[in-house]
Amino acid sequence: MLEASALAKELGIHVEITTLIIPGVNDSLDELRELSKWVYKNLGSDTPLHFTRFHPQYKMQDLSPTPVKTMENACKIATEEGMKYVYMGNVPGSDRNNTFCPNCGKMLILRGYFDVEKYEITPEKTCPACGENIPIVGEYGGSKHLPDDDRF
Repeated sequence: MLEASALAKELGIHVEITTLIIPGVNDSLDELRELSKWVYKNLGSDTPLHFTRFHPQYKMQDLSPTPVKTMENACKIATEEGMKYVYMGNVPGSDRNNTFCPNCGKMLILRGYFDVEKYEITPEKTCPACGENIPIVGEYGGSKHLPDDDRF
């Protein structure tokens, strides 16, 4: 599957990687580090890398949910390996569902459960605080006048 992602990237197709982290299946720190290294080497540091927390459902109810600490470790490892846009899903209350400037750390996109609550990337696709290029694909189609929020 990863090789198909590399081919898509080579063909100019936007690629994001999402990995469901399942306890006892693919949650070893070594495996998460190897994945992060592979994505960095083959897809580039700007490729969004999403780690999604497992919750027991349907036929896998005998497993526990992925510990939040494992999720945090996955994000830390990916960042250490040079990935700029690392996300953590299925962890309510985490700010790792948002997009931050990899240069200055400013929150650029604040996401709610189902929509964007605040969008702070300039029309030139740069960080408004430091001017870092933000390689986001497409144009933001939401409200240009999102409410002021003291989280920024």
